[in-house]
Formats: sequence, C-alpha cells, structure tokens
Amino acid sequence: MKLISFFEKQHILLLDGATGSQLIARGLVAGECPEMWNITHKKEVMEIAELYFAAGADIVLTNTFGGSVLKLNDYGLKDKVKELNYAGAKNAMEVRPDGKFVIASMGPCGKILEPFGDATEQEVTDSFRHQAEALASAGVDGFMLETFLDLRELLCAVNAIKQTGSLPFITSMTYSNTPSGFMTIMGNGIQEAVAALTEAGAFAIGSNCGNGIVNMVELGKQLRQALPNGILLLKPNAGEPVLKDGVTCYSETAKDFEDHFRELASLKPLILGGCCGTNADHIRAFRKLIDKENHAS
Repeated sequence: MKLISFFEKQHILLLDGATGSQLIARGLVAGECPEMWNITHKKEVMEIAELYFAAGADIVLTNTFGGSVLKLNDYGLKDKVKELNYAGAKNAMEVRPDGKFVIASMGPCGKILEPFGDATEQEVTDSFRHQAEALASAGVDGFMLETFLDLRELLCAVNAIKQTGSLPFITSMTYSNTPSGFMTIMGNGIQEAVAALTEAGAFAIGSNCGNGIVNMVELGKQLRQALPNGILLLKPNAGEPVLKDGVTCYSETAKDFEDHFRELASLKPLILGGCCGTNADHIRAFRKLIDKENHAS
C-alpha cells in the first residue's frame, strides 16, 4: 500500500515517537554519532523500530536524521554516507509488519547558508542528495524532512530528493511562539513556509519538535488555516525539556497527550506522532484513540 492510499480509507496516520532518547537509554553517549549505531548496534536500533511498531505506529522513521554528508563530516564519517543510511533503512524495514511504512528521516545539515553562514545552496543540496540516494536505494516508502529551521535549507533538501526519484516527502519545520506569532529561528512564518512547500509538492506539511502538546494544538490550528485541504503533520515533544541531575527530562505524559487528542484529531487529514521525550506509551495512547476515532467515523 502506498502512503496516499492510506488516506482514502482513514484520516489519521500514526508516526512513531522519539529515537534519540531510546538510543541513549541503550547506551549512546554524548558526542557519539547516532547513525553509526546502524552498523555497530544493529540489534538495538532494530529493537526501537520493533517497539514503536508494536505500540501501534503505522510509520517508523529510520535512524538517519543526521545522515547527510555535511553532518556526518562533523564525526569524520562522510565516507560512510551510503553505508550508514542504507543500513538505517534496512534495519527498520527488516522488522516492518505488513501494511506498515518505513519513512527515511532527514534533518538539518548543521551548516548555515550564505550570506549568514558559509554554506552554498549547491553544497547543501549535494549533501542531502547523496543521503537521499542511499535511502531510496534501500527501498524506503518516502522521506521525512524534519526539524528544519531555515526554509531555504529545507527546499535544498526537497530539491535533493526530487533528483533521486519520485518518492513522496513530508516536510516539517520547528516553530517557536513569539510576540510576532509562530516563527522559526530563521524568521520563517507559517504562511510563507506552507505556501513554498505546497508549491514544492510536499505530501504533507507541518511541524515537529520545539513545542509540547498544548502549544502544538494552537500551532496545528494555524497550520491548518494555511493548509486548508492538505495533509497536516504534527509531532509534538513531551513538553519542554528540563535538566534534573544532569539528565534531560520531559513532563508531558501519555495522559497529557490523551487529554488533547480530540483537538488534534479535528485537524485531519493528519499524520500524528511524538518527538523529543515521547516513548511507546505516548504512541500507544494515540493508537487507542485513533482506533476509536476511525470506528466512530
């Protein structure tokens, strides 16, 4: 089944939860490359995918968020772009149940575009293209471009994906609630981003990270106003991160997600999941409520 076919029968597609915290729980240490675990800790990475599929996720993202050439170069691993991304996709695909999807995660490259930084659009596009080629060759069902703060960089990633073929792509930016409204730290507003990404042909448009479930409800409403007929993506954090004894903690529980589900569900068609701090409990709670929603409709 293709992604678009899903929405012919149902209105809410469920993503997975956080990957980074799951890797840390299994031993990933600060400064270590998460994508390297796709080959050095294959069993643990596959366990995370299995965990979220078992919790009811329709989509599991690959452990390739930082798998672009420029990002891997920070770890001295740019020569392993193909190997690490291909392995990241295959790890999730090996445990994918029938009827479920594996979507390739691609995040920012870690560089700032000219004139504010020294990276050119061509350099950034090429960096993403090498990553996308490896992921596509593994047989993923599509791409998730997530946690982008700069619309120009996100469009570089979109162009890179288009150069690799015709797989669907989901685009997601991270917004902060400012006195001027929801904006990315690079100054991109909702209307500007949605218009550009709609024109670019995104399968779904939305936001992840940066906001807990309460703020994501309001952000989602504004995104829906800008995107009246398209598929909306919302992937909230489990609240704001707080350091306790040197450990990053999140306060919003699965019950908090349940309490605000109805407000999110009204924004369908929708792709819904969890970002930083979320776990299988959050996804399980969403699964139960989505099944009730589908049964009622």
